[in-house]
Amino acid sequence: MTAKEELQALRTQIDEVSAAIVRLFNERQRLSTEVARVKDAGNLAITDANREEQVVAAAVAASEPENRAAAISLTRTLIALSKLRQNEQLALPTALDFPAPVEPTDGVVAFQGVAGAWSEQCAQTLYPEAEKLACAYFEDVFEAVKSGKAAYGVLPIENSRTGAIGEVYDLLRRHSCFIVGELWLSVAQSLLAAPGARLTDIREVFSHPEGFSQCARFLKNRSWELTSVRNTAVAAQMVAEKAGGADGVKNAEGVKFAAIGSPRAAEVYGLEVLAPDVMDDRNNRTRFIVIAAAPQYNEQSTSVTVTFSTQHRSGALCSVLEAFMLAGVNLTRIESRPVSAERYRFFADLAANITDPATRDAINIASMHCDYFEVLGCYSTSEETK
Repeated sequence: MTAKEELQALRTQIDEVSAAIVRLFNERQRLSTEVARVKDAGNLAITDANREEQVVAAAVAASEPENRAAAISLTRTLIALSKLRQNEQLALPTALDFPAPVEPTDGVVAFQGVAGAWSEQCAQTLYPEAEKLACAYFEDVFEAVKSGKAAYGVLPIENSRTGAIGEVYDLLRRHSCFIVGELWLSVAQSLLAAPGARLTDIREVFSHPEGFSQCARFLKNRSWELTSVRNTAVAAQMVAEKAGGADGVKNAEGVKFAAIGSPRAAEVYGLEVLAPDVMDDRNNRTRFIVIAAAPQYNEQSTSVTVTFSTQHRSGALCSVLEAFMLAGVNLTRIESRPVSAERYRFFADLAANITDPATRDAINIASMHCDYFEVLGCYSTSEETK
């Protein structure tokens, strides 16, 4: 027998085994439908964690040693598909009970901070004609959107150097708003001070903690007091107030104060850029998301954001991510936020579209590995205008 003939013979056997596996899978799913009927009649829960672990343990015991890890993965996938079938049979809510999209609308755009904030600049880039609503805190932006005071809210969620902004992730889950857009904005932080101030005059610098983090090397070894405030534009506003009041009388002590913020904030508050581009990374960018009270997406949308929590067991997160891998859905980011000492909630961005059948299947299967799963938005990225 030649090598090609031997290979063909082995492939024939594999095809026969694969056909047998599919027949058994179909039978297993049929039995899952019957299980759903019995559970419904007995008012029993779909998920039975103890039973799942028994099934996995039996698979491990029946496997060859070199196949045990793969057997665990296969068995957990079968369990997830069984639970999905049971959910469908009983018409239970699924992760894809996602509201239909609404059309984009004109309206007020809320942002956190004051005039000159990076969030305001993002809002202006995305919605140049819209009325802007300044909010003191991130949560105020969510509340403005939920109450109808604003059609959209613009919030920073990630910086290319310092990473995720955890508070915004937490608020996304708490307020049940939907992500409807995003923009990566170049953030050129500068040191702002009163006209005539010199570096040697500075004694105290104001900024948001993120601003300090993004400019750590510039600030290192300088004997300045660093005071955190809620926004970089608020920092610029404080420096302007210390330099001179509304009556226009200049305060000689005002040259001792500076802010880390945007050149636009300097223009707004009558300050000078004492040192431009003081970031550690000259390619510093911040990702902003746009939130709304209802989802807005179409077949051209390019991203999906989901949030979920898993059982506290080995491989639980891997099972969720594997569902996306097997469907060919690319995971572009994952972030974890603590729920308790031992539990975490995860946020994941997918390069996908919720209208795509493969994505929908992957989301449904992934959700069966979770204690909790929710789609937060389907949207596209806007390009920054230079």
